[in-house]
Amino acid sequence: MAGLDWIQVDVGFPMSLAVVCAARALGMERRAFLGAMVELQIWAVQALPSGRFEPFPASAGQAPDASADEAVWCEALESAVRWTGAPGAFWNALLRSGILVREGDTVRLTLCERYVQVLEKRRKEAERKRRERASKSATASTGRPADAPGTSPARKRREKESEKKSLSSAAAELMEAASTGRLAPVPRPSDEDVCADADPVQLSLPGTHLVPVSPPPEERLQAAALTQEDSASEDAPQPAPLSEGAPAARARAFFEAFQDERCKVFRGVPREDMPAGWADWYGQALTKVGGDEGRLLEACRGYLQSDWGRSRQPVGTALAFRAPKVWVRYIPPQPSWPTEPSVESGPPAVDVSTEAGRVWQECLTRLHDTGKRYALSWLTRAHAVDVEDGHLVLSAPDLYFRQWVEAHYGPMVDLLVQDVGLLGVRWRLPEDTEGPRAAGA
Repeated sequence: MAGLDWIQVDVGFPMSLAVVCAARALGMERRAFLGAMVELQIWAVQALPSGRFEPFPASAGQAPDASADEAVWCEALESAVRWTGAPGAFWNALLRSGILVREGDTVRLTLCERYVQVLEKRRKEAERKRRERASKSATASTGRPADAPGTSPARKRREKESEKKSLSSAAAELMEAASTGRLAPVPRPSDEDVCADADPVQLSLPGTHLVPVSPPPEERLQAAALTQEDSASEDAPQPAPLSEGAPAARARAFFEAFQDERCKVFRGVPREDMPAGWADWYGQALTKVGGDEGRLLEACRGYLQSDWGRSRQPVGTALAFRAPKVWVRYIPPQPSWPTEPSVESGPPAVDVSTEAGRVWQECLTRLHDTGKRYALSWLTRAHAVDVEDGHLVLSAPDLYFRQWVEAHYGPMVDLLVQDVGLLGVRWRLPEDTEGPRAAGA
C-alpha cells in the first residue's frame, strides 16, 4: 500500500463483533484495542503493499516453510501494536475474530481491503495513461504530425491550471514571508512616552496609541476641588451650568478622570478631546446626584465595564456616556439609604397633617403588613407632596431613584394608591419648577 498517507476507519468497526471478540480474548478495554488497530493500519500502509502476509522467497535448494514465516509475521505485527503480553496471543486473537484470515500460504489483513482497491485503481489508471501515450507516439511516428504546444484544447486547459497553481504558490510564499517576521521591526517607545500602567504587549504592536502619563483621578479631583473652594464664596449657591472659572476646571478634571478610567479598561486606546458642552452636562449631572462627585465617577466605571460600553465603536467614549439615557443607568444607590426595616419597628412614620401624607401613610402601612420590607426601604425615601387631579404627587430624591422605582415598583405603587380611592401616582424631582410630571413622562 505504498503511496498512501491516510487511513480509513469504518464507522461500524468500533462496535463490530470482531472487535468485541478480540478485545475480550485479550482482556483489553475496547477503546484501547481500537487504538492498537489504528497503529496496525498505519504500519500496514508501508509494510503490506498487497494487504497480505506473503511467504518469503525460499533459499536455493530449500523448500518454502510457511510455519517459520508465520512466526516472523506474528512478531512483526505484535511489535507494530506494542503488544507486551504473551507472545502470539495478539496474533491468535486477530485470527479468531476474523480480522486476520488464512488463505493458502498467506494471511490476509481484512483492514487493508479498501487501501488495496484504491492502489489497484491507481495502478490501472497509470497503465491506461501509459498505453495512451504509447499509442500517440506510434501515430506520430507513422507520419501524422504531433500536437504542437498549446494547440490541443486539453493541453491549453492544463497549461492554464498550471499557471494558476504557480500564481497561488507565489502568493502563498509572500504571505508566509510576511507572517514569519521578515518585516521592519517596530522601535521600542521611550520611557517618557509610555503610560505608567500601559500594557507592554500592546505597546509592542504596530500602530499602538501611547497614553501620556497623568496623575490618578482622585488626586486631580481633589486638586480641582481645592481650586474651587479658594475661588468661590462660602454662601454663594453653586450654579447648574459650568462655563468658566473654577467650576469649569473641575469639569475638566472629571473629564480627565474619565479618560484615565477608560485607558485602564481599554489599554492602548487614544485619549479623547473634551466634547463641547461637557461642562454644562457635568453641572447638571452633579445636581442630579446631590453634588456627590464620587457617584458620577462610579457611574463612569460601571459604564466602561458594561457590555454596552465595550460594544461601542470606538469603545467607551465620553460622548456616548453623557447621553441622557446612558449615564443614569450606572449611578450607584446613595450609601445613606436605609436598609430593610424590621417587622418589630412597625410601618415608617409619615407627616399626616396633609391629605397626601395620610394617603401615603396608608400605602406604606399596607406594604409593611404584607411583608414587602425591601420595597418599603426604597419607597420611604419618597415624600408625599400633594394630591392633584386625583393623583398622589410624590417627590423623588433624584432622577436615578425615580427611574429605578418606576421600573421596579411603579405598577405596585399605582395599585396601592388606587386602592385608597385615587387614580394613580405622579412623580416630581426636587429641581422641578414647572409643576408635577406624570409617571412615565
